[in-house]
Amino acid sequence: MRRCFSCRKEDDNEKFIRFVEFEGKPLPDLNRKLPGRGFNVCPSYDCIKVFVKKRYRGKVSPDEVYRDVISRLKKYLLHLLSLSHKTGVTVVGQDSIKELGEREGVLFLASDLSSKTKERLKRKGFLVVEDVFTSEELGNALRKDRRAGAVFVEKAGLGRKLYEQAEKLLKLLGDAYGKA
Repeated sequence: MRRCFSCRKEDDNEKFIRFVEFEGKPLPDLNRKLPGRGFNVCPSYDCIKVFVKKRYRGKVSPDEVYRDVISRLKKYLLHLLSLSHKTGVTVVGQDSIKELGEREGVLFLASDLSSKTKERLKRKGFLVVEDVFTSEELGNALRKDRRAGAVFVEKAGLGRKLYEQAEKLLKLLGDAYGKA
């Protein structure tokens, strides 16, 4: 059990974003392996804002840290998706995903996929990461020469880590929509 630096909420280690100080700035340690004193923060704009204001007292902008976390989380998710595909645990393409039974996992839906197709695939009850990546970005992560509009990764093994990171990203993006 760990505690959020900002709101003091206690939860499992994996539920937080760990920050370490690097050159006087907070650096998100998404892999949780960087050396140094770590600060656990809830994946929310408010907690990141309080953390930055308390710890860095005006030296760093909370919005800058927030955008950096989202950017790094996106890159990390694409990296984990690439590794998952190499191990053969991904299901690519809408027809293959429609045939899946009841499973727990992450469903990536490209921003350039039709809304009708998105709605048809979302009925499965997966954790849906929608409109975050283009089909080209998903295809590149899978090392495909073509685009990939829909990709599913089961929540097992490496897919569990991918699922946890996707949850964090969705919480942060939900905060972004709430702020706008």
